[in-house]
Amino acid sequence: MGIRKRLVTLSVGIAVPLTLVGLAMMWGLWRESRRQLDDSIGEQSELAAVAFERWVDGQRQPLAALAAQAAENREPPYAFADSLPFVVRTRPYWIDLRVLDAGGDTVVAEPSNAAALQPEFVATILSEVRRRNNWAVVTDWTRGEGRPIIAVAVPVEGGGSVIARMDGAAMGAIFSEIKLSENAVIVVFDSQRRVLYRSTALKENLGDDRSDSPLFVPLSDKPSAVVEATSPYDRIRRIYGLVRVGATDCVVAVGAPTDALYRPARRQLLFYSVFSFVALLCALAAALLIARRITSPVFRLTDAAGRFGAGDLSARASVKGGGELAELGAVFNDMAEEIEKRTGRLTELDRLKSEFVGGVSHELRTPLTTIKTLTRVLLRGEEDAERREHLETIAAECDRQIDLVLNLLDLSRIESGAFEVTRARVEVADVVLSCVQVSRHSAEARGHALRAELPERLPLVFSDGAALRRVLCGLVENAIKYTPDGGRVTLSAYADGDEVVVSVADTGCGIRAEDIPHVFEKFYRGRPAAARGPDSEPGSASCAGVPGVGLGLYLARTIVERLGGRVGVESVAGHGSIFTVHLPAWRSGDALVEEVSADTEEASHAEAAARG
Repeated sequence: MGIRKRLVTLSVGIAVPLTLVGLAMMWGLWRESRRQLDDSIGEQSELAAVAFERWVDGQRQPLAALAAQAAENREPPYAFADSLPFVVRTRPYWIDLRVLDAGGDTVVAEPSNAAALQPEFVATILSEVRRRNNWAVVTDWTRGEGRPIIAVAVPVEGGGSVIARMDGAAMGAIFSEIKLSENAVIVVFDSQRRVLYRSTALKENLGDDRSDSPLFVPLSDKPSAVVEATSPYDRIRRIYGLVRVGATDCVVAVGAPTDALYRPARRQLLFYSVFSFVALLCALAAALLIARRITSPVFRLTDAAGRFGAGDLSARASVKGGGELAELGAVFNDMAEEIEKRTGRLTELDRLKSEFVGGVSHELRTPLTTIKTLTRVLLRGEEDAERREHLETIAAECDRQIDLVLNLLDLSRIESGAFEVTRARVEVADVVLSCVQVSRHSAEARGHALRAELPERLPLVFSDGAALRRVLCGLVENAIKYTPDGGRVTLSAYADGDEVVVSVADTGCGIRAEDIPHVFEKFYRGRPAAARGPDSEPGSASCAGVPGVGLGLYLARTIVERLGGRVGVESVAGHGSIFTVHLPAWRSGDALVEEVSADTEEASHAEAAARG
């Protein structure tokens, strides 16, 4: 990469974080400003709603007093009838006042010559009073659109209602003291969501049905809300604060133009945008100046570190001059020198360890095999039961030590890279039957039923016969060891698509669920269930003393993976285990190599000799 591209990359690396930080700050500022402005418009709408509620309550109180008197004096002439003219005259905007009986007929009215109420209106207001079982506010539009009448009805105990009707022009007086900004509006909607009052509307706009307006959607589950919408009358987009007014079910809305409301916030955002842009330019300029001094040595150091990390332990940083970068290069070179020396020593120690383990294993295997063979010879002619028991104990311990030696040999070869497999066509059934034959003596000694379940025809596999035999025999020996006396061990095989699956199932102790993910790890041995507490499964106690070092399953997995397959396990503690080996079936295109590698052949012969 050229120096120009490096400088651009460095500049972008500095510019992008600054830009993101600036955007995050502006977004936070905008959200905070929106929240404050929304709170402000909400407070204004709350004040308007309080003013409307107080006015309605002021009209209701004299009606409540009259209703109480009417409940005490059920038959005309009413004692309070003489006070009705005074009540109407002293209240601006009142049109008439009347008392209705339970059937909706007017008992007394002021003025006495007041026009009769429309039957539909009477039915509506009485129904609303009964539904609420309380006083109610209903809008009367009988005078036509643009001339609303506000009717307040208070129920009389025992039946009937006291109703006062007021001119809708009273709305202007209610909100006259509220100062609004330019193009701001106050709107009052009645319980049917018709426009009862609008501070800047023409008379013909009053009475419009706005029940389908999106303004009221947020009020369905809460008493107040802030909504942004465009007015259908003047097409000005406003932020509306809406409040449901107590028991009246009316809605008071205060709307302020979006442009005027957000202008200060936009001005602040513009200031911060310019500031961020200037800061970004300064950062880019500083990055370009600094990059001239640091780009070249940094990239040389990065290249050296990359080559060193990739395995070139001779890689060193070439940083000239003084300053922190030169010191960093010198420290890196010292570190690389020390790591190279330690790696060399560790490699030598690992080689010596592998040679030592291999040599000791070879030296141990020969005498152990001889002891095992001679023990089997002595057993053939021995009649004394006690001597036979001692000889069988020696043979069993030889088997265990030979297995350990073979495992150590395989581990040494795998870690040193000397373990090889030679894949060719292999008859799985022959390998399975061979393992059954080799392990039959061990199974009979424990009273186990060992059998093979094979189909009539089974595909060939592309594998290493000797290595596969070692894996399967090892799984069978494990099943025998971890199954209490008198159990059952079954080998089976079947074709599954492009694979041949060989399974080893037993009725033994099983494996704990928490141990299953780790059983194929090197040197891992799960603790017996009986040692874990009172909840151990049946039969687990017989598995507590089973010897081993935790290498068998690790080697089985490693060898099977070298053969192109995979191994798995299913188990329930106390109910046995099933180990499955999946092997690739042989195809006509696979390369045939009939010879078995020297290491694998040697391991196979040694195993056969060890097992007699």
